[in-house]
Amino acid sequence: MSSSSTPITPSAFASALPSLPLPSLHLKVLELRNSIAHLDYSNEQLHPFAHPSSGPPDPVCVEAISENNIVIARMQERISLVKAEVETRGLSWTEFQSKEEIEKLDKQEPGVVAETNGERHSAWTDGTFQAGRIVNGEVVMDDVAGGGQAQQGGSIGDEELRRRMEERMRDMGVDDEEGGMHL
Repeated sequence: MSSSSTPITPSAFASALPSLPLPSLHLKVLELRNSIAHLDYSNEQLHPFAHPSSGPPDPVCVEAISENNIVIARMQERISLVKAEVETRGLSWTEFQSKEEIEKLDKQEPGVVAETNGERHSAWTDGTFQAGRIVNGEVVMDDVAGGGQAQQGGSIGDEELRRRMEERMRDMGVDDEEGGMHL
């Protein structure tokens, strides 16, 4: 973390929310959740070095995990502030809820807010984020949800993709003499 920069205060963040339209609030929540997922993933990658089964822990990794947890808590607080703004407008928070929140709330008593800190975010296992590497000029995607097996990226070729896109465009009624779509 940079010692020369300071994050926006919760009160300053909250005071900016009333001027934002609802779609911007949606995007802010998605951005915050995306950042939390990346920090959770980073912490998972650092954990073996910060807490090795043998040998001393790496103090840099321990500090990085600690700083990430502070940032995650700050981002969760911002999500709570957006939730308060949405509810102040008389709108329901349900359309903002993540899949994890809905599942946890289904298991808990009504009105109990579920925490996500400390658990692996589903974005890393449900296909939202994908990791891969290039091996001998070929893209090989990691299949985290399937037990760690790598799979070959790109399941259809260019011609099949072109055919499917043309089919979709015809289904949408996009068929003009110039052969394109106008936006």
